[in-house]
Amino acid sequence: MFFLVLLKCFSGYTQDGKIIEKEKLILSDNTIAKIHKADSTMITALKNIEFFKITYLSDSLKIKGFIAKPIQQGNFPCIISNRGGSGEFGEWNEIGVGFFLGKLASWGYVVVASQYRGNGGSEGKEQVGGKDINDVLNLLPMLKEIDNADTSRIGIEGASRGGMMTYLALKKTCEFKAAVVLAGAANAFEHLTNRPEFEKHVYAKYIPNYYKNKEEELKARSAVFWADKMCKTTPLLIMHGSSDWRVKASESLELVQELYKHKHPVRYILFEGADHRISEFRNQFFSQTKSFFNYYLKNNNDLPNMELHGR
Repeated sequence: MFFLVLLKCFSGYTQDGKIIEKEKLILSDNTIAKIHKADSTMITALKNIEFFKITYLSDSLKIKGFIAKPIQQGNFPCIISNRGGSGEFGEWNEIGVGFFLGKLASWGYVVVASQYRGNGGSEGKEQVGGKDINDVLNLLPMLKEIDNADTSRIGIEGASRGGMMTYLALKKTCEFKAAVVLAGAANAFEHLTNRPEFEKHVYAKYIPNYYKNKEEELKARSAVFWADKMCKTTPLLIMHGSSDWRVKASESLELVQELYKHKHPVRYILFEGADHRISEFRNQFFSQTKSFFNYYLKNNNDLPNMELHGR
């Protein structure tokens, strides 16, 4: 009996990343109209991209996610995209999938994204950077099921809470060849000072045994305390708006200092007067993101020399 239970548990976890449901997502006319209003260049690009709604396994839970990829034949590098927010706030919706995942895919990438456990019809409970990091990591084996995905070239990106998920992923694996973060949450203690209501409405609501293990749990979600543990073979581009009230730019500045100390290949761009989404410099944000991923994923450039050098 014990052997059968053990075998069942083992076989369940070996299936992590397996796609168990896949359905083509056809963008509605209303969604296409809104995307056209936001960026008219996307209309032509969308004709060459196909979208899918998926359910995949993570810790044996059924997790909802999305795929956006070029229709053309060929092997394309991959990007894992991490959503921000918690609960319903920040969930992937049709417009977000069509516009943002579609934008990344239009550059010639296979793009995948998770709703995280407990959200958007996914099983399990949200933990805002706890065990739900596995929902991100299990997208790695899931990519192997996509026919035109080149899994030797994988990047990762995320914004806000998605930035924190990206940092956590870099702490756990060196499989990513490049990472991009927009306004990433990097110091939960500073975040609480800036937004004290976050403790009741997010941390205490989603983090198990939060008040009992507050300091430990917040540090576990704050990359500034473990910057030296993040994979040094994954070059990182961090961007932030100086007028961001949701996640202050000082969190990214502090993390960049820590990464610099440990000679992690990092590039930092602070957009003057920009908000949380860097909406004032949206084109520059996309341009920098595309250039960074292309440099390391498509052109396969070497890592920079982080030792002091030159004349």
